[in-house]
Amino acid sequence: MAGAEKEQTGLALLGRNLAGLARAPRALTAVRARYGHGVARKAALRRLAFYPRLGLAFNRVKKNANSALVLVLHELETGESGQAARIKDAAPNLFDLPAAEIARLNDYAVFVSVRNPYSRVLSAFLDKFRFAEYRRQYGDFPLTPEGFGAFLDWLEQGGLARDAHWDRQVKLMALPLDSYDGVLRFETLQSDARTFFANRGLALPDGALGSEHRGDRGKETGADRQLPTYYTAGRAALVARLYAEDFGALGYNPAQAPGNRP
Repeated sequence: MAGAEKEQTGLALLGRNLAGLARAPRALTAVRARYGHGVARKAALRRLAFYPRLGLAFNRVKKNANSALVLVLHELETGESGQAARIKDAAPNLFDLPAAEIARLNDYAVFVSVRNPYSRVLSAFLDKFRFAEYRRQYGDFPLTPEGFGAFLDWLEQGGLARDAHWDRQVKLMALPLDSYDGVLRFETLQSDARTFFANRGLALPDGALGSEHRGDRGKETGADRQLPTYYTAGRAALVARLYAEDFGALGYNPAQAPGNRP
């Protein structure tokens, strides 16, 4: 990106943030009115992407088919298909909404996608450490079972909160699980999404959210298939400790651990 383009992008982002600050009191008041005082996690409210024509708000959580779901929502909202990189930030967040939309917050069905932490952290590792940028910034972990073990040790030593692709899901969720109008599980994503959308008079586009999620092409890691290869009993125990809050809050059983090697 050229310098002038970067400057324009930066100015646009600054303007958006300043406008969001001005709307924040009204937005936070609406959130408290709907969910009660202290229920919502303020730091994660910007992760709510709103689709006014659909009456839906999606709590974006990285590595949980986030890109694929954004593509589906964009297509349902606009009738147009596109590339995830181009449309990821197209939907307004809570603090972008005009006063009229904030006033009808109660009309929105808010949903989230969650994922088994064992699978999610391996997927983040296999996806992100393919790229030199990540290796330079966080560590040159080889894409091997041993490299995954070293990565988990690094997480335990302070790396866990350094990137949203592997940070705890509950930190990226604006609400407790039982406050959402819909919870899609990554493991049964297509059927969960089909039911959730059908209950609101919407139909999934043909082929959406299949085994290779449209929007995640080029990022597929096959993490679920590779769990036994990458996990040992010790690594599973470490992930169970690191993500204990996710396991407890999201309804996944840490005892159902991959890997039985020492």
